[in-house]
Amino acid sequence: MESAVFLSLKEQLNRIESFIERASEVYQEVDDNLEMSTKEVMETLTISESTLYRWRKKNLIRYRYLSSGDVRYMYNSLFLAIKCSHIRISAMPKEEAMRRMNEYKDNIILKSYVSKK
Repeated sequence: MESAVFLSLKEQLNRIESFIERASEVYQEVDDNLEMSTKEVMETLTISESTLYRWRKKNLIRYRYLSSGDVRYMYNSLFLAIKCSHIRISAMPKEEAMRRMNEYKDNIILKSYVSKK
């Protein structure tokens, strides 16, 4: 009897481990590919467009121009720049900025998941 309970528990732990591994892969893929528009960065971090321009000019964050002329900012680059204190947001502690970035990413993942159902 103990053997059957042990095997069942082991199977459940393996499923939990697989779920965690898949979730980690999804989060890493999102981190690597997620881009934010100028408006999204401004709203998430409550900063001005001129602040974003200064960060670009100083090469503090990664970005790219679309053919339309719009700018896309790499989420991972912004997050790491905040975490390493390469960029600072006045009147906002680093932890709050990182929390807002994580919240933005979580909302994107949630919206993606809900839209697939």
